[in-house]
Amino acid sequence: MKPSWYWHRLRCMSGAEILWRGQNKIRQSLWRRRAGAAWPVPPAAASWTFRPPPAMPAQETAALVRGAEAVLRAPWPIFDACCDLTMPDPDWHRDPRTGQATPADRYAFDIRYRDAAQVRNVKHVWEVSRLHHVTLLASAYAATRDTRFSDHAIAHLESWWRSNPPLRGVHWISGIEMGLRLIGFVWTRRLLDGVPGIGRVFEQNSVFQQQLHAHQAWIAAFHSRHSSANNHVIAEMAGLLSAALAFPLFPESAGWARLAASVLNREAGSQTFPDGLNRELASEYHGFVLELLLIAGTEADHAGQPLPDPYWRTLRRMADALAATVDAHGRTARQGDSDSGRALLLDTPALSPVTEVLGVCARIFGAAPWWPASDAANGVSAALLGGLARPRREEAWGKTWERPATRPDRFPDAGMTLLRDPAPGPEEIWCRLDHGPHGFLSTAAHAHADALSIELRLGGQEILIDPGTYCYHDERAWRDYFRSTLAHNTLEVNGRDQAVQAGPFLWLTRPRSWLTLETGSGEGPKTSVTAAHDGYATCPGGPVHHRRVTLDRDTRALTIADWLESTAGAEARLAFHFHPEVEATLEGTTVHLRWTASGARREAFMALPAALTWRARTGAVDPVLGWYSPAFAQRQPCQSLIGSGALAPRQTLHTRIVFARVTRAQVEQTGTEQTGKEVMA
Repeated sequence: MKPSWYWHRLRCMSGAEILWRGQNKIRQSLWRRRAGAAWPVPPAAASWTFRPPPAMPAQETAALVRGAEAVLRAPWPIFDACCDLTMPDPDWHRDPRTGQATPADRYAFDIRYRDAAQVRNVKHVWEVSRLHHVTLLASAYAATRDTRFSDHAIAHLESWWRSNPPLRGVHWISGIEMGLRLIGFVWTRRLLDGVPGIGRVFEQNSVFQQQLHAHQAWIAAFHSRHSSANNHVIAEMAGLLSAALAFPLFPESAGWARLAASVLNREAGSQTFPDGLNRELASEYHGFVLELLLIAGTEADHAGQPLPDPYWRTLRRMADALAATVDAHGRTARQGDSDSGRALLLDTPALSPVTEVLGVCARIFGAAPWWPASDAANGVSAALLGGLARPRREEAWGKTWERPATRPDRFPDAGMTLLRDPAPGPEEIWCRLDHGPHGFLSTAAHAHADALSIELRLGGQEILIDPGTYCYHDERAWRDYFRSTLAHNTLEVNGRDQAVQAGPFLWLTRPRSWLTLETGSGEGPKTSVTAAHDGYATCPGGPVHHRRVTLDRDTRALTIADWLESTAGAEARLAFHFHPEVEATLEGTTVHLRWTASGARREAFMALPAALTWRARTGAVDPVLGWYSPAFAQRQPCQSLIGSGALAPRQTLHTRIVFARVTRAQVEQTGTEQTGKEVMA
């Protein structure tokens, strides 16, 4: 990183954090003598006292077994690459994307993992060593008792332990990675409980004892604090609690469990808004954190040391919030960073993480009447993970839980409003308006400069997209673009972002957003929301961007009005970005949108502000513009319309999108063009 990054990062820290980081440097230096085989392991009580895993639903295991068979036969997908895990002893230090080897023998704290010259994109290397494929194999063994799966899972665990002695190599740098591995160790042991001699692989194995002790001691000493205490500390503590309860082998085990339970109980509440959404304001991380907290809570239940009621109330709020944000395809919003992270893989990775997490929550809390219809509560993950937890439905637990009586559309604390039709379905208009805080903690690490941006979908098909994330460390120009204001469906002023980026996970300024007016309801003919933000307040005239979004359900139209409260004019660019599957034909200030859904051709019409000059860009690289990231490390061109021009104070830019109606016969007519559409003006 450049020297300026260190200066800006230092500015985001309190005195207490600077002191803590200094103490960490001293501890890292002292721990050098522990590295490798020298790691000291205290006398261990080699026991595993937990019950075998809950039974799986036999009718739901076919996809699981196919996924495990694929691990044995074919390369395992890692983001945009594949890793050959068919062999018993893989190279755990090689980047599957580039083939570049990372340092395997160096002291972990000497490795500059943010330096692309040393490790390229370290996330690809770390992702393999989360060992999700091992828990998938173990789950398949528990379902079938096929020893091919258990043999391969054990071989890979033993290979990983041999290749990664304590504090050697990149896999000993990051606490979140260690926390996720500990969860994987616990669940692999649980799922392989029927394998003869399995105790000699785990709790009776001195190599595993060393690995287990080193992972837990690392987390206890170096876990994330202060400005870094986001989802990372929850992953670290979920792993520490799971392992300390499942493998109470060491004199420190009980203390580690108490530490983890205390931190998790505090962070579950402090990282969650009262309305139930995660404070990082990165939609995918909401599900990831909920999954981690569910794992920790179920392990505590299983050990007979349940976490307190407020913890579970927080999880229930998170579950209801997640269920409330999904569209007709069961997909949640795409706000902020996303990296396709999973806490635990027990079923085929083809399943939606949102669906799986909601299935576990339905098993524990019961689904509210307005939750999306799903049979995930009967799936593999719900049976295994939900089967360990005590039911916390009102009728079973005897306690009253305050839950929304109807599906919420507005999340005032997180600053998210959903303008949509009352019920999901193939004709559901779904629009998200962002008017919330700019990220979490002093760095706002996973935030994007996306104030007042919108997403728009019809029947689950993305129309106006959030761009996604694509990358973190190794391609700075791309990282900057995907977080930029211009990459989102909002207004850019004077050629600058709403907030100032100072590094891949660091923002120097934090724009404020607020709601100014709400009218209508989620079920009436029309609903409207007006919001504003001050991200351009330092520009000449101190402009404040205002946006009003109105959904008219009768005419199937969405209108957007943008203006600046300012004492001076400004140069503005208004951006609209379309999903790669949506064809956008620009003719003057009119856009004809076409796409295919359920085998039928669909269309919409868009009227753009005439005060701006409009230009279409697709897949540009100099500068970067017109890209969509469907998942981490993946990108594809998309069509972007950019309107440029001078904007006077209070001059209003009007945009209108109207969806064409379609008959049932047209929906059922596959592969042919529709005729006779009715467009309501």
